[in-house]
This record gives sequence, structure tokens and C-alpha cells, in this order.
Amino acid sequence: MGSGASKHHKTAVKPKPSETNGPSSSRSGMENDEKAARINEVDTENQKEEYKKVTAKIPPPCPPVTRKVDVFTKVLFKDVDKKVLKTPKDLMVKPFPQLIQYLTEGASNDVAKVRAIFQWVTSIDIHGMGMESLPPQKTPLESLLKIKWNMVNHAHLFFTLCRLAQLPCVIVNGINKSAAYEIGRPVDKRRMAAQWNAVYVDGEWRLMDVFWASSCVVGRTSKEWTLLDIDGKIVSDDSDDYEEGDEEGETHHRINEFFFMPDPDQFIFTHFPNDQKWQLLEKPLTVDEFGQGMYVREMFWNLGLKQTPNSHKTCLVKSNNGEIDIPFELPALDAINVKFRYMLYRKAGGPVTGGQMDRFVFYTRQGNTLNYNIRFPVAGTFRLNVFGQDITKHDSLELCCAYVIECPEPKRDVEPLPDNPVIGWGPGAETEDAGMTPLTHDCGLVETEDGCVEMKFRLKKDVSLLQSLLSNKMDEKVLENFVISRVENGEAFVTVRLPKKGEYALKLFANDRNDEGDIPNVCNYLIRCLNDKVKNEPYPHVHNGALGKGNFASKLGVVPLNYPGGLIETDDGQCTPQFRAPKGVELFCEIHSAGLDDSVFKHCLRKTGPNAGGETSLEIILPKAGECSASIYACRTEDPDRLYNVHNYLIISKADRSDADVSNKGLNEKPKIPDVDKPKVTHNGTVEIRLPKSFENLMAELQKKNSIDPIKTQQVTLREDGGEYVVRIEVPDEGEYLLTLFEHTESGSLSNLGTYTVYSEPMASAPVISEQSEEPPPVTNQMSAEEKKKLEEERKLAEKRRMLNSKLKLAMESKDPNELAVAIKEFEDSGFPDNKNNLEKAKKMLMLLKAKSDLVTAMSVREVDVLERAIEAGEAANYNKSLNLELAYAKRVLEHLRHIEKLRHDILNLDQKTIAEIRSYSNPPDAVHQVMVASYLLLGLTEDQVKEWRSVQAFMGKTGKESLKRMVSQFNVEKLAVDVALRAKQILARFSKDKVHDVSAGAATFYVWAQGMIAECESRFTERR
Repeated sequence: MGSGASKHHKTAVKPKPSETNGPSSSRSGMENDEKAARINEVDTENQKEEYKKVTAKIPPPCPPVTRKVDVFTKVLFKDVDKKVLKTPKDLMVKPFPQLIQYLTEGASNDVAKVRAIFQWVTSIDIHGMGMESLPPQKTPLESLLKIKWNMVNHAHLFFTLCRLAQLPCVIVNGINKSAAYEIGRPVDKRRMAAQWNAVYVDGEWRLMDVFWASSCVVGRTSKEWTLLDIDGKIVSDDSDDYEEGDEEGETHHRINEFFFMPDPDQFIFTHFPNDQKWQLLEKPLTVDEFGQGMYVREMFWNLGLKQTPNSHKTCLVKSNNGEIDIPFELPALDAINVKFRYMLYRKAGGPVTGGQMDRFVFYTRQGNTLNYNIRFPVAGTFRLNVFGQDITKHDSLELCCAYVIECPEPKRDVEPLPDNPVIGWGPGAETEDAGMTPLTHDCGLVETEDGCVEMKFRLKKDVSLLQSLLSNKMDEKVLENFVISRVENGEAFVTVRLPKKGEYALKLFANDRNDEGDIPNVCNYLIRCLNDKVKNEPYPHVHNGALGKGNFASKLGVVPLNYPGGLIETDDGQCTPQFRAPKGVELFCEIHSAGLDDSVFKHCLRKTGPNAGGETSLEIILPKAGECSASIYACRTEDPDRLYNVHNYLIISKADRSDADVSNKGLNEKPKIPDVDKPKVTHNGTVEIRLPKSFENLMAELQKKNSIDPIKTQQVTLREDGGEYVVRIEVPDEGEYLLTLFEHTESGSLSNLGTYTVYSEPMASAPVISEQSEEPPPVTNQMSAEEKKKLEEERKLAEKRRMLNSKLKLAMESKDPNELAVAIKEFEDSGFPDNKNNLEKAKKMLMLLKAKSDLVTAMSVREVDVLERAIEAGEAANYNKSLNLELAYAKRVLEHLRHIEKLRHDILNLDQKTIAEIRSYSNPPDAVHQVMVASYLLLGLTEDQVKEWRSVQAFMGKTGKESLKRMVSQFNVEKLAVDVALRAKQILARFSKDKVHDVSAGAATFYVWAQGMIAECESRFTERR
């Protein structure tokens, strides 16, 4: 969209689409829009012309040859920043030149000067600034107070400081994409009106927005959009947590370094000047290109993001057959540290057809490319907000960019994604942090023809690796046998066999093998198979689907002696894994096959040992060729009821044993444990499960899902109680647990009886009822129908009364006059009594807020009668003394205006004899001549017209409408050009009032009047420019 300069070329060239840079809390806007609009509104054409004259001698606007990074890095100016932050507080109430002298003294170049000014202005929390008394006039503190009251803005203050520092500076009028901007809507020049600066630094013009650099709007929302999805978290229609409404938000102080000398080709995405030359671009944009262009915030540039050839260049885009891709290019070096989140909205009130939005945003990254793929199951208008942060540089996620997406028709036969993980899809920073580098699949989307996928990762450390496979059409528990993983020789392997065509989510969890606690999700893949013929068999059940060394092996001291890995191949169907274990640790083995019943394997294991050296041999004889699993468990003598997984094998046998009995005759004879499919829930951390006495030699394994728990004695206990077994577990930590029960034989063989899912949840807090609650008593069955109806009506009224009182309090807290007026009217219309005086308090606050607004407006208008009325209303509304400062300043302004009026009357009260006396000079004193020249300049004549005294005499001799007194009486300082005032000031600079009075009392009256008009003109120019 934008174009700008390159450090390698003298002339800036607009990038090609593939090179175009594309566009953060999260900020929806930062400008006080109505303030900016009002400031521009009071700018008369005459004032705009005079401003042009003041800045006429500055260098013409021209695109900078260098970029910001070529001339500024924060670390090189850290001494400047430190000095500024130590600025003596007393300089706030001293004349501006003293502040500028401190800030710029010792500055090595223009960048250092402008950096010091920028740092000082942005370091002050103007909106949070409090004062007990009025600051001296024409001081920095007075200017800050005027900014707080919206009488001037940051651009004016920055302009003043730069000019005092001899830095050419201008105030740029234009529009920006602040909180007033609605994405995809036509540009509203009035609501989007704004001002910022351009400053000439070391031979180049640089842009600056000091307000955006020091303030942000937090909490602005619009009921136009309904939030659907926060990074995969679906927001229900009746959820109050994310309810959207029209809220303007609050202005907070926060320093944003991006707006210190931003590059023009990035700045143009949010700021569009009225004069296109101040775009500082070789190829300026049109206002339509600006309004329709991609909506980009500064975090986009801070993260080094760019548009790809396929990126959308406009903020309003359209889906194709119900689907759209929104890609970006990531920085090559820091991509791994960048995190993203998204929020998806639907336009409220628009046409919506089809199903509901639920897991239809597929966010993935491949190498340096980030892509959001959205498949819409419904038609409508949507908005996608993308947030990002560099976890090594930024504390929080902030808005990068946003799109409005028109979807005229939904995608046919689309299904939700099987998952929508918080960390997104594909390898990312989490994968890197876990010490895993993908060797085979670096993209979040994996497509397979035969349903089989093997993924490979290089490991930087020894990790515990878990995985889960999800699908919309199959249970996770069923799918757990279609994926296995193993870690060996510094690499990790994850192998997937999809049971049939469809989309599946593969979630990987990993952390350091020695760490305890929850294992974080580090990588996710969407695996897609479109082949109808795919029908893969599952793997035999492996504990956690993880081959090789188990998480508890090292903790229990169990060491494999001959098969350290997770794969065993045998030609004759036999193998004998051997382990060494410390005294007091006994080993057991569970054998599975996907095609045979577990009862077949009861006699396929022969355990010998442990011998004197603690060695145990597990001889396994497999009856059929194919795949079998062997999960090795350990049990401690001191905790005999609990098993810990220490090793897992996948055994591939090439031999069928003719003497083996592989019939499934025992399949239905094994008793089932009761209610295994019903989850157990505990709020106190304890669960007891009762089993019939038909089970023998019971043991149990307990693990928290996707977690490595520490070894705890007596966390699992089994006891007999009458004719039942009682399994008791302690799960004090919140989360999901898996309790697997086994029967064991003397040969060390384990038979899996089933797995219970246990949820440990906190106890729900009971609602606290206030003794002073206005809630009616509860309805009981002993009441008559009429009594119940009456109580229900009372309850509804009480609820409405609470709601209206709450709305009043919130409106008072927000201090928004419009919101407060609505809340007051609703309460009054309800007819409820004001028992808590909330209504009366709200009315007082509304009067106060209106009075404050009127005071600020009156001080800007600077008309005596308007200001007098505003002061009177302010004093009447100032019940809590919060307007004391504004009233004091308003009275100061009023006193000044009355002084100006007095000066005018002093001229009008001069008798004609005094004016004739001045005119009678044939060769007047220089002071008299120059005073009259300055006076006539202010009254509208040119310097050439009054250069000669004879000309002055001629004008003083005119009568009627052209008489001198008539001209003074009709003089309007509002229309006085500031360059004329400055010239008159220069003419009078050589004289004092006393010096003029010594030669002519009448001329002294004109001198005082002229000085008063000059001071008023300068004050108005500063406040309104």
C-alpha cells in the first residue's frame, strides 16, 4: 500500500506487491477524535493562511532518503533518555526557554534534540496529572494543563518546543485511523480529523505523532460486532464475559516508541495528511486508497511483518466459495519468538444463514509464512483481528491488523476443525522452547494419500513426549491407538495411521524428562486424508502411546539391559527384555495385540528374577506374526497397590507359532468393572470406587493427563470392605486423571480391566447474601399461587431496581455525560424511589460534567459573555470542589479578556485633541512614529502604506468609517494574522511604555493597546493552531 525511501537509493520507490510492507491491546484507537475535530473546527481560513506564512521559510517537504533504523536506535540515545527522565520539576513552572536549554544542552545532533523533546512530552501522564493551584502563565505546566482540558493538543506543544530548539517543525492537519475509524467504512473526515507533526532533523523531514506515542484508548467496544471466537475459544450467544456494547473507552498513558520518527511508508497506513506533500512519499496515496487500504497497526511493523504476493491489500475482502486465506510474511531471524492470537467477530444484525461458527479458523505457519485460513459455515459479514508479540521484547499481545470479510455464501459440507489449539498449528516458539526442531514437517497442514505419516524431530535435550489424536467423528480414546511416538538417539519420531479419510488434529506435548507437573502443548498438526479407500489398523495399545523409556524409570531406578529403545523385531516370535531394578521394586508386563484378545497373552509371559544383582528377565513368546506391545510397569514394596510405567515396546514378530492357542474363547468371560464409561468428579480431592469381589490380585495405575506427577506413597490404596474391593485415590490438584485397573498373575502378567476418568474440581463458592439485601424471600411450596405470583413480581422489580442502580453507578464511574444522561432518564422513567440517593448523586455529577465541558469550550471561544455564563454555571455545579482549578483558570482568561476590552475603551476614550496632537507632528519622535506604524499594521494596513509619516498623518486624518477610532472599535483580534502580530511586536521591541509615555501620553495609549492585541493573538494562535 504505502511507499517510502530506501537507504540504498536517493529516490524513494514504491515497493512491488511482493515487497510491500503490511500492517497491535490491543489498541482499537488512540486519538481523542472529537477533540481533534473541534480544534480543526475553530481554525479559520485566516488562521490557516497565517500559519502558512509562519512556516513559509522552512525547507519544503521531501521524502527522507534514510530510514529510521539508519539514524536512530534506542540504545544509542539511552543517555539522552536518562537525562530527560531526571528533568528538574521546577522547570515545569519556568519559562519554556529554560526547559529547552536543559533538554537540548549537549545534544550532539538534531536527532538527540528531537529525541529529548519527544521523551519529555511522552513521559508525562497528562490525563492522570493533578494540580491544586494554577501554574504560572506561559510555562510548560500551563500548556500541559491546557492539553488535559482539550484546549490544545500534543502537536501544538511539540511544535512550540521544536521551534524554541531551532528545529524546523510543522503541525500536519489530516485524518487518522483512530478509535473513530470503522474498518471498511467510508472515511469520515470530521470524526477522523487529527493533527501530528513533521520535524526537520539533520537535513531530512521526519514524521511524529506525540499523542499516539503517549496515549492509548482502552476498552472501546462497538455493539455493531458480536464476538464469536477468541483463538479457538468459542463465545456462546448468552455469554456475558464478552458482551459487546458501544463504549468509548478510556485514555491511558503508555509510551509507544513506534511514533518517534516512523518511516513514511508505514506511517501512511494510519495517518493521511490533507496536504499530500506531507505524506513524504514519492508516490502519494489518494484518500480512497488510504480509506480502503489494509488496516495496520504499529505492532505489525514492530514484529517485522510484511505482505506476501498473496496478501490482501485492502481492509474489505471477500471470501471465495465460503473460504479465504489471509497470509503474512514473518521476519527470517525472529520468527520463532513471535506469537499470534486472533479474534473473530460477526456483524450484528446482518443476514446470517447456515450453521454456527465453531472451530473454523485454521492458523498455521510454515517457515517464514503465517496464514489464517477461514472456512465459513455461514454467510454474513465478519471481522478478523490479528494480535501479536515478540516474547523477547513485548509484555503483551497487541493488535497487528484487521480485516472485514464479506462472505456471500457459506462453504458447502464444511466441518469444524477437530481442534483449535491456543498455540496455533505447526512448529513455533513452543516447539523450539521444548528443544524440538522439525526435520520432516515444518507446516501445520499435513496431507496424506494413504493415511500414514511419520514425523521426525531433532532433540536438543532429553524430553518426555506425549501425543493425542482428535477427530470430529471418532472418540479420542479410540484414536489413541492410531499414533505412537518414540525418543531415541537424539531424535523423536511420531507415527500416525489414520483409520479412515477425514481431518485429524495431532497434538504434541513435551518437556524436559526430569520436570514434574503438566506437560505443555508444544506443536499441533492438522492431518488431512481425502482417500475414501483408506482403512488402517490401529497399533496395539501402548501406555500413553510412547515407546521406549517411561517417565518413572529413572525415578525408580529401573534400567533396560538389552533393549534400551522402543522397537523389537523378532524372527521367531520370542524376545526376553531384561531390566535391573533396585531392591523393593518389582516389575510386571502388560501385552497387547490389535487383533487378539488380551486373555491370549496371559500365558505368553514368563518372568524370572530378580536375581541377586536385581536383574529381572521377561520372556515373551508371541503366538502370531504381527505387532504386539509390551508395557513394563514397576511396583514398590512400600506402595504395593500402585503401578508406574517404566518402559514400552512395540514388538514386530515375523513368526506364526503352530502350537499357539489364539482363539478368543475367554473374550466374554472376563468380568467388566462397573461404570467405567462414567467420569468420576471430586471436589475434595478424594474418590472411592467399589468393585465386586470377582476381581483378584488388583493393582492400579494413576496418572494426571498430559502430566508427570511426583511419586507419592499411598496416593492409591485398595482394601476389602465386606464383599467388595474399595479403590481409593487422592487427587488434591485440579485436573483430569486416568485411573487404570489391572489384574496380575504370579508370572508377572497384567490384564487391563479398564480406565476411569476422574476430574478433580474446586468446590463452587456459595453466593453471599447481604443482610441488607432488598431481595424478597424465596418462593416455597407452602405458598398459595397468588402469593407466589406476587413474590415473583416483587423479585422482578427488585432485580430491575438493582440493575438501574448498577447502571447509574457505572455511568458515574465512567464520567461519560451521554451515558450518565441515559442512565438518569431510565431511572426516572421507572418511577422507583431513590432510596440510596444514587439518582441525586448522578444528577449532580451530570451538572458537574456539563459545566466542566462548557468551561473548556468557553475558554477556547474567548468571548467575555460566554465565559461569564460558563463560570457562573461552573460555580453552581462545583459541589465537590473538583472544578476549582478549571474555574481559577477561566477567571484568569476572563480577567485577560476584560483587560483587552479595557485597552480598546482606552483608545475610544481618547479625545480628538490628543489624536490631533499626535497627527500634528511634522517630524515626530521615532517612538511615536513606530507605535503608530505597529498600530496600523494590526488594524489591517500594510507596512508600505504607513512607512512614511506623511502617510500616517493622512490615515489619522480620515473620518467616518475610516477614522482611527472606528477602526479600533471594529477591530477583531480573531482575524489578526499571527505574522502581522509578530512583525508589529518586532517594531515595538525597541521601546518601553515609559519611553513612549515620556514623549507622548496619547502614543503610549496606542502602545499598550498594540501590545495587548499582540499578546492575545499569540495566545490564540498557540491554543488553536
